[in-house]
Amino acid sequence: MPDDASSKITAPAADRALRVLELLADAEEGQTLTTIASSLGLPKSSVHHVLGALIDRGWVERDADLRLSLGLRAWEVGQAYDHAQTLSQRARGFMDEVRDQIDETVRLAVLSGQGQVCIAKSPGSHTLVFDQRIGARLPAHATGLGKALLSGLDEAQLDALYPHGELEQFTETTMADLSALKADLVRVRELGYAEDHGEYILGIRCVAVPVLSRDEQIVAALSVSGPVHRFDDEHIHAALTALQDAAQKLRKRISDDISQS
Repeated sequence: MPDDASSKITAPAADRALRVLELLADAEEGQTLTTIASSLGLPKSSVHHVLGALIDRGWVERDADLRLSLGLRAWEVGQAYDHAQTLSQRARGFMDEVRDQIDETVRLAVLSGQGQVCIAKSPGSHTLVFDQRIGARLPAHATGLGKALLSGLDEAQLDALYPHGELEQFTETTMADLSALKADLVRVRELGYAEDHGEYILGIRCVAVPVLSRDEQIVAALSVSGPVHRFDDEHIHAALTALQDAAQKLRKRISDDISQS
């Protein structure tokens, strides 16, 4: 893993942007360009360029007195992190129950753009050919977890998410266009679960179920996956039953926590 010095050499702009954000996060009041540059020991011209990009993207805001502070985007990311942490904590016990029932690795993921991001995992005892680590992003259209999450979007939302209509193919079974994905999502909604038959990694089979909020919105998805030689129809059925039970318990937990807050 690269050390701090090499990271700054290879990505100076990113390093400066992060240092600016950290400074503003620690500041009790808005800062001026001059104060930021002086505090960080950077040229004002460099800080000016970094701030321009951060302001354009909503990470930093500038008031009428030209003082700078964290913007709405920083708050949104913080809220998303807090949501993910809270959700994973609520789900942990139910995920462990599924793992103990079928001895398979259980994952919890949320939708992020065109990807699904794993936010929690309960590892089973089997060595996995492919193991999505916590924080890793995989293409939603090619994974069971992703399709379970995408099933909560309507046609307009899917069109906006995939404006070109073409989908990246990873294996011979990956869906190649948005029309095929939409057709598959109709089936997912009808059945209440999604599957992945080697659509991202050949030889891997996955089953996933959506997790609903109190107002019927999909907020996450739970899955188990493994090699096809172990994941026959009987094992998939057992996994699906356990996942659906866990998703129902998690939904109730979310609703109860909201009612008590």
